[in-house]
Amino acid sequence: MISNQTINNLKAALSGFSTLTLKRYAGPYRHTYKWLQQTQWYSPDQLKHLQLVLLKRIVNHAYNTVPFYRNAMDADGIKPSDINRLEDIEKFRIINKADLKKSGSDMYSKKYPSLFLKTAHTGGTTGLPVPLKRDIFSIGNEHAFVRRQFDWAGLKPSDTTAYLEGRKPKFANSNANPKYHYDSAAKELTLSTFDLNEKSALDYADLIKSYNVKALIAYPSAAFVMAKVCTQNQINLHLKAVLTTAETIDEYKKNIISKAFNCDVFDFYGSSERVCYIHCCPSGTYHIIPEYGLVELKPLENSPPQTFKIIATGFWNMAMPLIRYDTKDLVVADGTKCPCGRNFPTIKKISGRESNLLTTPSAVQLGPAAIECILGRVLYQTYDMPILAARVIQDSTDTLTLEYVPTEGFSPRHLKIIQKRFNKQISSGFKAQTKAVKDIKRTPSGKFLSFVMSEHH
Repeated sequence: MISNQTINNLKAALSGFSTLTLKRYAGPYRHTYKWLQQTQWYSPDQLKHLQLVLLKRIVNHAYNTVPFYRNAMDADGIKPSDINRLEDIEKFRIINKADLKKSGSDMYSKKYPSLFLKTAHTGGTTGLPVPLKRDIFSIGNEHAFVRRQFDWAGLKPSDTTAYLEGRKPKFANSNANPKYHYDSAAKELTLSTFDLNEKSALDYADLIKSYNVKALIAYPSAAFVMAKVCTQNQINLHLKAVLTTAETIDEYKKNIISKAFNCDVFDFYGSSERVCYIHCCPSGTYHIIPEYGLVELKPLENSPPQTFKIIATGFWNMAMPLIRYDTKDLVVADGTKCPCGRNFPTIKKISGRESNLLTTPSAVQLGPAAIECILGRVLYQTYDMPILAARVIQDSTDTLTLEYVPTEGFSPRHLKIIQKRFNKQISSGFKAQTKAVKDIKRTPSGKFLSFVMSEHH
């Protein structure tokens, strides 16, 4: 008798073949991928010219086919012919998620019938998700950019990858909750982030071995849990790379993940709005991807030094072009040239969401990356600290709670160490508390947030 899991895997393969056809074979993937192999070595002047060509194209398209932009540009006295330099982007108003919600279908291009559109949604951590339209031709282009990041991480198209992030295992009947499925067409193993704990991590490690997985694509928090469990149980998983995304990651976690899986960690940034990509090159440097969109880094008041907000214009999603979109995401600027030889802009780190800034009693603001660093110093500087996950909660203006998930072997001695370190690391003026929990609450997409405001704050 065929098992339910085998049936799920067969269904996944059929679905995967359809998706793979759309990604690699039926659309512009091959042409765009070949083009990206050349453009990554462009000079600064060549990249600037290329961005201007792509910017003019998206502005013309938006004006001619998107009601929102036709109305906004007419109201602001902007014509497509006014865009002659990259700096001319500043003629446009900055828009945000609220504008998308308010404008509704007026944000969609009238060029594409519904048959040629796919629907996604914005993230739901800062309010209700907003529908996003993507034309099917943009899928191949998107995959070409992702494929180049995989190339930079040393992966081949034939390598099997495991996903431990927002994807949910599917294809089971309504009475089942599958923990994984394997898509043999795309060679992708999808693992449930929502069911990740000490026990399931051991099962996932067995699956990674049995399917001969070469790379793990995961939220940093999920990759860290896997790394801790594998290390504590002396499980050796030799991967080519771990690619992390969607959450901030500090050097403490990165080192533990790297040691556990015997490979480098490549962190990268993207958004469901598809306006900006930041990828890690083979040298380990964060690069803003200039062929993907035009990125403006705007300074924030009262923010940590060299911290900027990403305002971006995407070049490739013609179904719902976004010009000067406020992502609410923060980065720490760099500006130095990378030894990899690419002339792409560099940044030091991805800091997280503007909405996740912790304000101290003295009005200093700390971003998620700074909070991750505090957590690292408190919990992870001791490699064998029996803690699986943790976050900081601001209960009130002057009170912080460190919420943590202890593992086997956690003792009163460990608690005293954590309390002492936490008091030492947090800003003066805060009252520090600690609280052991069975699990950390996730967002609807399965992410762990390193910092949250209490519902009563």
